[in-house]
Amino acid sequence: MHHLLRPLRHARTTAVVSAALMAAVTTHAVTPAESGYVGEYRGGSVDTVAQLALLDDNTYCFAFTGGALDLLAAGRWKAEGGGIRLQQVRQERTLFPAFSSKVEAQGAMVEFDFHGYTLSNARAPVFAVSADDKVPATLRPLFSEGNSNWSESYKLPAMPAESVRYFYLGDLVEESPGKPPVVKVVQYRLESGNSVRVGFDELQAMPLMDQRAELKGQMLFLSGSRLGQRRPLNPEVLKAVRSGCIDPALKPGVPRPLKPGQNRGLEPVKTFTVSPSAVQGKPFFEAKAI
Repeated sequence: MHHLLRPLRHARTTAVVSAALMAAVTTHAVTPAESGYVGEYRGGSVDTVAQLALLDDNTYCFAFTGGALDLLAAGRWKAEGGGIRLQQVRQERTLFPAFSSKVEAQGAMVEFDFHGYTLSNARAPVFAVSADDKVPATLRPLFSEGNSNWSESYKLPAMPAESVRYFYLGDLVEESPGKPPVVKVVQYRLESGNSVRVGFDELQAMPLMDQRAELKGQMLFLSGSRLGQRRPLNPEVLKAVRSGCIDPALKPGVPRPLKPGQNRGLEPVKTFTVSPSAVQGKPFFEAKAI
């Protein structure tokens, strides 16, 4: 399963700990009905790679690479009906990872750079800054509605550092079915950096994986689609799967692996919700004419 090691290196970072999650971390042995599923499966096409590792403690890691999507999901699996059921587990993390650095040439000015390609997956991202811990009364949209012509980088004009000691990013979310949407906002404090890079974690925004799988002979079918033939998990792959995929998802406090040269980013001060009516003003970045 060496192909899985590449997606593991490219995985992207306040864990919320619950009694249910802690219980899920407890290991146990597979049942006789489940033992035949333990192993590694590979599939895909010319443009995609899909890989699944089913471990003998009922944990799993699923990796998929195709186009712009680089998905890594982990969770627990169990026998159900004539097959098995895979249910994803993940730690609660910010939708808007932010990374700061120091650019000497900017002096006491701060520049924000928004990664358009990932932020294009946000529903309606908003942004605000403040000189103190008081939450701004309003937040402005980052982009025009219906924008379909995205750039990699969107930079705001540099601002005095004393005016941006805190900054805020949010998106429209539906916290529970049938209830009106709210804007979920994350607050950051800018300590020493003066260049901030912001993106969007589309994997965190995706619904949790909840799928069935079934073995027909030695061929695994995931949600009815052929994935691959069962093969043993070698120790090297097993170690990589646990440390780079399963442990960060199931164990509170275990960080995700970093890309080479990447830092852990800023830690949010807090996350809260506001009414959509708090979003006012023109977008920071108007849609470009095609």
